[in-house]
Amino acid sequence: SMSPPGRAASAPMAEVKAEDAEVKAEDGDEPWMFLDPYDSHLDARVDRDALTVETLHDDGFQYLWKGVRANYGVTNGVYMYEVKILENCRVKMPETKPENQNILRCGFSQPLTSLFLGDTAEGWGWGGTGKKSHNNQFGDYGGPFGAGDVIGCIVDMDQGLISFQRNGQFMGVAFDNVPPSAAQTGMFPHLLMKNVKCKVNFRRDTRWFDPPGDQVKFFEEANESECIANPVAHPQTLKDAEFIMLCGLPACGKTYWAQKHMEANPQKNYVLLGTNAVIDQMKVMNIKRQRNYAERWEELISQATPIFNKLVEIAGRTPRNIILDQTNVYRNARRRKAGAFGAFGTRRCVTIVNDEEQLAQRTEKREREEGKFVPVDAVNQMRANFVAPELEDGFTHLEWPELPESEAKAMIASIKGKGGDWARRNPGMKGNQPKPRLENRDASQIGKGWGKFEKEKDDRGGPYSKGGGFGGKGGMQGKDHAPGFATDMLQGKESLLGKGSAPMQPFVAAPTMAKCAAGGSPMPKTMPPMSSEPDGGKGGRQPFNGASGPSRGGCGG
Repeated sequence: SMSPPGRAASAPMAEVKAEDAEVKAEDGDEPWMFLDPYDSHLDARVDRDALTVETLHDDGFQYLWKGVRANYGVTNGVYMYEVKILENCRVKMPETKPENQNILRCGFSQPLTSLFLGDTAEGWGWGGTGKKSHNNQFGDYGGPFGAGDVIGCIVDMDQGLISFQRNGQFMGVAFDNVPPSAAQTGMFPHLLMKNVKCKVNFRRDTRWFDPPGDQVKFFEEANESECIANPVAHPQTLKDAEFIMLCGLPACGKTYWAQKHMEANPQKNYVLLGTNAVIDQMKVMNIKRQRNYAERWEELISQATPIFNKLVEIAGRTPRNIILDQTNVYRNARRRKAGAFGAFGTRRCVTIVNDEEQLAQRTEKREREEGKFVPVDAVNQMRANFVAPELEDGFTHLEWPELPESEAKAMIASIKGKGGDWARRNPGMKGNQPKPRLENRDASQIGKGWGKFEKEKDDRGGPYSKGGGFGGKGGMQGKDHAPGFATDMLQGKESLLGKGSAPMQPFVAAPTMAKCAAGGSPMPKTMPPMSSEPDGGKGGRQPFNGASGPSRGGCGG
């Protein structure tokens, strides 16, 4: 069996094995069940106790949802855990209703699935707006809850039921459709948060309230035969972790490759870093059908870019498997970014090069189906500066999944020559500049985007390493250690590359890039549902900037 993941390096229980669980619980010894920081968004901070979780909530992060799963699930029996909302984080969100600024959704999910609890068929949740959610379907349940409340989450694996209680009051059965497959995969405690600080409890002796009946046990009362360890990878150090940098022109198929790679390797639990992944995490509603689509997409990118830069900085010192999804065609920028991940034991550069005809087809398809256009000047600037990656750029492996290396390098030389010719004929063309910060404008101005990112002030500890934070020596650093990421993106117009919405986790049903290879699946016609919060009010999911437009799915908690 596997040892429980997610403990701090200094924690004495880091190596307790599953078969010891029953003995430990009976002895009243050290706890063995925790939140797993290896199965969470990078901007969720699991504290040293591995039971308390906080959320980054400044500099744009207040618009992002953060999910985290536990390190063990159960396969049979009737079990519960508790979660208490310790406090609401104070945030600046002028265009968001107060009741939608601080939300917890809690419940259960199967492992190796989306961190967005309740958005897929493998997750079941109850949210603070009084909505239950499963498979992106929302319904009224239990009424609202918030700071100070304790929610009990109960799963009956024998009958396939999920129920909840609030402050000791049983709220009734919420779901009766836990599938038989859960007996193999296990059902795991799961939180999805926006701007809240929470603490979970898995033990009877530290309970806030009694279970709703004698047959309901706390998770730590489970014996080894009923438990299953979270199967995601748990690299103990950066040297054990893998960094993949994608390289290629807009629309060449980078995000498509990344999503296929993530689906093929679910236990590696890659973190996909890109502006589209950030936009996914904002959960903004469908913007494709809105008349101002192009302007709105540009605004979202402008908002996402500084958040992305901070996530890259965090990722560089966090022992997780990372995929960096940008164009990365400039040699100096590529070397600088690879250097930020220099401590990672495996550093792969995956370069996707197509012939001109195929690239043109993919570009046209993406523009037609996703409505995203890269300015001609931006593409030609990238072409003029495209240099083939080399190992000395900072990599341990180079890969060429489409055109093989010799053909790809010849094609890059041709691309570079044509781009240089264009640049000489069109001097002085530049991309757009970032816009003012969203949260510093009043609600009447929202819809224009924000860009400048200020330094992260948070320096608390966490369970990835002795130094806490996100695996660094002293927690969060004061300044952005990846200078130039934002500049690269804004000048290179990565902003409008239109790579499709990239999921943060495997198996998330999200739009992928236009069909890039024979047998690939076509891009859906719409963007993913995304709102300033998925636990919306009565009227369905609200658009991020208050504009009207049809929304998909309900408005659950």
